[in-house]
Amino acid sequence: MCPAGFNHTLAGAAGGDDTADLVSVTAPTLVLHGTEDPMFPPAHGEATAAAIPGARLVMIEGLGHTLPTALDARPAEEILRHTATATATATGSA
Repeated sequence: MCPAGFNHTLAGAAGGDDTADLVSVTAPTLVLHGTEDPMFPPAHGEATAAAIPGARLVMIEGLGHTLPTALDARPAEEILRHTATATATATGSA
């Protein structure tokens, strides 16, 4: 396991509510979350999105904690749509 993956696992295992600091996020935010994530249930993604002002939550049906190749297209589409919208908003062309 890579160091980042290990740290992510430790953070998840520690539990607790880390959403309080998210209210200060000002960047346009997209929260992608799998409906079948065994480490972080859907309520975690919902809480994350709810804590970030203006965040958009996209639940990906059948996605677990890792991204299988078969599901690459859906997250990619959502990320492209999100970045296009954020860029248009930032440049005033929305």
